[in-house]
Amino acid sequence: MLVAAAAALLQPTWTLLLGGDVMLNGIDPTSRPLQYIAAHTRTADLSIVNLEIPLTSAQTATSRKTPAQLKAKTQFVLKAHPHHMGSLWGAGIDAVTLGNNHAMDYGPAGLTEMTGLLTGRSIAFAGAGVNAVAASSPASLSVRGMRVALLSMLAFKTQTALHTCWPATDEEPGIATLYLAGVIAESAKERVRQVVSAAKKEADFLIVALHWGVEKKSVPDSYQVSLGRAFIEAGADLVVGHHPHVLQGGEVYSGRPILYSLGNLVSPRPGSTALFQLTFQGTDLRSVAVLPCEIREGKVKPLPDPRNQQALSSFRQLGETLRKRFPSKNSAALEVEILKGPS
Repeated sequence: MLVAAAAALLQPTWTLLLGGDVMLNGIDPTSRPLQYIAAHTRTADLSIVNLEIPLTSAQTATSRKTPAQLKAKTQFVLKAHPHHMGSLWGAGIDAVTLGNNHAMDYGPAGLTEMTGLLTGRSIAFAGAGVNAVAASSPASLSVRGMRVALLSMLAFKTQTALHTCWPATDEEPGIATLYLAGVIAESAKERVRQVVSAAKKEADFLIVALHWGVEKKSVPDSYQVSLGRAFIEAGADLVVGHHPHVLQGGEVYSGRPILYSLGNLVSPRPGSTALFQLTFQGTDLRSVAVLPCEIREGKVKPLPDPRNQQALSSFRQLGETLRKRFPSKNSAALEVEILKGPS
């Protein structure tokens, strides 16, 4: 026991900063939308966001989102200026997830330009690629001697919804998808185990980013909870969610954290959001801190101190609500404090 305890103390302590959906459509590419949180994103050992928009000069939009859908506003096609890549790099973003429903809005040309820009700035990416193998492969990151793998997938419930978002195939570019017919049966859990096993072959720590859920809904649905917990049971060290565009709660499941939705990080629309900093010793979670923020005029800014505690209480309540709705003996509260300024 003493040997194990000593070994644990030798594990590196490292920080992971997580932000939500980066949606830069209509935002001035010279405006530095992340400048007010850059002190935090630069000082964390690893900073990851969901880049939910192609940064491209491509002119031909996807045909998989039909004119009728666009007119009815049941689908949206987005893009932003490639110069925004400099804002991500300047803010110290280390990796982005692309397994979402907008990465292919300007087709293979838009994806190719964006991934080229990411590579040129040494920003890792996961969730999209030149074919299904590349799209489904995790990004590999080194953090204080830890080998961290980042997996990103679109996990909508229906094949129709997935098709609209342009899944990668054996021969064509696109996004990584996970289709389980909306039910986490034993066959689905076996598929999840296969995904995790493949991703952890050369990694000490696995982050699974899932694009899922219902927009504007602050409580995850049963599919999200079942799938998130299945990934933890299969060996993932952290599950993080995107797509609802609002914050959802979190939990610690079998000792591993799940954050069901990080909301928007940057958007042309105003709103409330947060950054999350998780501190680990090796693979063990040590603490979680939240930086409540607001989005105004295309920029994300930390909330002033008097409003921090109210935002913290609201996030804690989201966690309590989901654990009451989806009780499990393996679920514990995600203990969260306010993130202090960088030292």
